[in-house]
Amino acid sequence: MRPGAAWVTAENPMRHSFLSVLGLALIVRVAWALAVPVQPVSDSHVYDLLARHLADGLGFCFLPGQPTALWPVGTSFLYSLFYRLFGVSYVPIVVFNLFLSLVSLWLLMLLAERWFGRHLALVAGYLTALWPVQIEFTTVLASELIFNFLMLALLFLWESSRINPWLKAVLVGLLSAAAVYIRPVAFFFPLLLCIPGVFRSRRIFQPIGSMLLAFAILAAAIAPWSLRNLHTLGRLVPMSTNGGEDIWMGNNPTGPGKAQYLPPNALAMPEAARDIYLANLGKAYIRRHPGRFLVRSLHKTVWLYDHETIGVHWNPAIQSRYGSRVFWLLKLASDLYWWAALALACGGLVLLLIRRGLGVLLTFPPLVFLMYFTALYSAILATDRYHYGCLPFLAMFAAYTLCAMRKRAAEPVPQPAAH
Repeated sequence: MRPGAAWVTAENPMRHSFLSVLGLALIVRVAWALAVPVQPVSDSHVYDLLARHLADGLGFCFLPGQPTALWPVGTSFLYSLFYRLFGVSYVPIVVFNLFLSLVSLWLLMLLAERWFGRHLALVAGYLTALWPVQIEFTTVLASELIFNFLMLALLFLWESSRINPWLKAVLVGLLSAAAVYIRPVAFFFPLLLCIPGVFRSRRIFQPIGSMLLAFAILAAAIAPWSLRNLHTLGRLVPMSTNGGEDIWMGNNPTGPGKAQYLPPNALAMPEAARDIYLANLGKAYIRRHPGRFLVRSLHKTVWLYDHETIGVHWNPAIQSRYGSRVFWLLKLASDLYWWAALALACGGLVLLLIRRGLGVLLTFPPLVFLMYFTALYSAILATDRYHYGCLPFLAMFAAYTLCAMRKRAAEPVPQPAAH
């Protein structure tokens, strides 16, 4: 029987367990949405502005008549569809976020069931259903929920044994392209899937051939936007021009490796030229100071995982409606939950390596994706927002620890031998 099939039968109580997780997730997210209205700030404000311009027929721009590719177009384009259909209202986007949250949670549980078993899938589901930042993002305009949904759908598709490998490669390419439109870090997803494929099957040509086909489909799918950028910016930009900014902010001699204001001379440059200029500055710094780069990358790894309050900060209505005390308490609650979940996940990672060996680092997709996100953001630019893509995997590893603890507690205590 295929993974996940058993729990959908009417007589199986596991079906109701999975539905109970989804029901809990829905209740707490609806309650949050009713209590905290959407109030876009920072990146959310930018997504909102770009979506409004797209809906008004002005194109993808910050200012009318000045097309941009500074950000990936996917998130704002999706929001613009809601604005065109329903007018400028955040209610449809909140409903969309609820839908994405529930479907992503369902996919997470199916994947966890495939990789670890049904009981662990249930534990990971409850952890995710109650995870503060994932609740808080219900009322945030951002790319995270969309990106995680596409990533989990991609992994679920890749794990299916019922689909022809070459058709699967085409679908992987399409889903990866959709994720690239949301966040360009998804460009390497076909490679990340190829690595476990090679080591699992102990074959080379079929996994590599599938990867190349997926990359070809991905390239074809993003080509229209790349050509649009060539036409409007005068340079072939595959998706966005913010990569150079991120490389420079994370790697330059004037800052600590965190987000900072751009140098005035760069701000005066055309967008595409600025992207190249700042990327070259960042790469030159890395080449000249490899030791500093390694030390700073370690610092950025810590910054990537040392807190999780972005969901509170990007909901300023908390403070305006309920006051600074509630705002502070929610930040504390988010961090406490995060630190506990991270500690459990680290324990699960250690247990997994002990039980399955170091080879699991190359054969197990959650570990491959987790290492990829960590290495990428540690080398470029890290904030707590960027570990959002790791949350599904960390929930599974945290559940792995909890299940191991429960199993150990249930084991009978050895009795001393009678004399």
